[in-house]
Amino acid sequence: MEKYNKLRIEWDCRRGMLELDNIIMPFYKQHFEQLSDNQKDVFIRLLACTDLQLFSWFFNRGKSEDIEIQNIVEYIQIIQKMPTT
Repeated sequence: MEKYNKLRIEWDCRRGMLELDNIIMPFYKQHFEQLSDNQKDVFIRLLACTDLQLFSWFFNRGKSEDIEIQNIVEYIQIIQKMPTT
């Protein structure tokens, strides 16, 4: 049995806002496997946040009070800005 239910995580990556779908799903598909177990756990916690919270953190420069969630948000933002090869 796998520790992470990938189908469930993928389902939770689907958001109600296209802007969030365009950030979260590609990150999950391209980078989730390379994360440490702790980072994977934090990413899963991130998915439990509301769309409004996520939108604020990703687009309005709001910050999560949870430092681990804020760190994964910043990591995703950095990964998004990197050129693809």
